[in-house]
Amino acid sequence: MIGIYQHVNAHAPAIHWWLASDPRFGPQIYEGRNPNPDNLAIGNIVSELRADSAIDTQLYNSHQESLRMMENKRENNGSVDCLTDYFKFNNKFEYPVWSNYFGCCDNPQFAPQCEKLIVAKATTKQSAMFYISQYAFNRMPADRIDVHTKIWWEDHMLMAGKEIGKWKEVWYRDYHQQCIQDATDGKLQYMWQLNFAHWDLYHAQLDGNNSFKLDYSFHRLFERKHETTDEIAQDLSLSYIKNYNRDHLVIDVEWFKKTDKILDYLGVSNSQILKDTAKLYHTRYYAVKHAYKKLYNKYYKGE
Repeated sequence: MIGIYQHVNAHAPAIHWWLASDPRFGPQIYEGRNPNPDNLAIGNIVSELRADSAIDTQLYNSHQESLRMMENKRENNGSVDCLTDYFKFNNKFEYPVWSNYFGCCDNPQFAPQCEKLIVAKATTKQSAMFYISQYAFNRMPADRIDVHTKIWWEDHMLMAGKEIGKWKEVWYRDYHQQCIQDATDGKLQYMWQLNFAHWDLYHAQLDGNNSFKLDYSFHRLFERKHETTDEIAQDLSLSYIKNYNRDHLVIDVEWFKKTDKILDYLGVSNSQILKDTAKLYHTRYYAVKHAYKKLYNKYYKGE
């Protein structure tokens, strides 16, 4: 049973997608995309399959619940048992594989419990590239606020079918209609602005408050995504994985150059489909990296 774990937005889904292109691995919960480097919303190289797309509903629900448990379940002996049900559901594969495309363990000391752990390590700048190029500039019209907010609270504020805390109550009472109005008025335009608002309430409640100020300022996106807090937590997580002597492999964002290393760690032979899929990702990754550099220089550095 293979777990691919990332503490920040990065490449765990890509490694999962690559492995699951080979029928020995599975389930496939991602799809490859062809990004558009000429758009402000550059787009995903690898995108998660959502419930309304070509993915089995039971599989989708099993994976989503594993992510909720990852974020909220207590740890035990250096790991969080959040994958047991997911792997039982997917035991038909020779090499069952799991990964997270959002979130991390509540305590950065720990990681999900699995037999083979691949840790997808990224720098703050690399994580920012993945988030901003893939998600941030997706348009957020007023008629999509309901859908995306429901996705957010079901992803983060629900576990075992029960709501966690008072986030949903406060959001819909105090902020939801304002965000819809702001989208109608053109103040809220992009996915990141709504996503940040969701998290702003979450963090306010962690501090004992139920209020915050809506802030859609463009510069904030780059400032927040270049804070080093998440990278520090990632490095702390890696240090504890080593201290607990967890069997693991650390792989950076250019994993496609290290496929032999990954397969050697897993004890699995290579295949033509794995070679072809890694090559395809390689091409798309550098197209996105180049496009993101231009976007960063234009909208953040003002060049």
